[in-house]
Amino acid sequence: MTAKTKDGKEVFNASKIYMPQSPGYGRGDKMAYGPFRKSGMLRDTSLQPGQTRTETFEIKFPYEDVKKDEKTTVRNVMAKEMDVTVKLMHLPAGGDHRDDEKVPVNKGKYMFYEGTKTVKLK
Repeated sequence: MTAKTKDGKEVFNASKIYMPQSPGYGRGDKMAYGPFRKSGMLRDTSLQPGQTRTETFEIKFPYEDVKKDEKTTVRNVMAKEMDVTVKLMHLPAGGDHRDDEKVPVNKGKYMFYEGTKTVKLK
């Protein structure tokens, strides 16, 4: 997700990764609990079919503090509009290349959703 002002200055940039998590092993090479118990302890960060996922990002509008008097300071908002762009894309697991052969950079990547909205401060 990227937020830019109308003059093109980037104000905010963040990304989230959703992926399945496997139970793995306990301490080193010894299993502390069985996999059936560990899967209940892990947080599921994958995107499941048919489920809605809601994320909240707090973006501050760019501002500067201007001294009016010796005692009073006024906050001046520099940009009252921002364009927020959200991209949801699939990236292949394990990186974009293998040791044995060269794979093009964009192989396996595809876009699910891309949208831009204008956010205004009133």
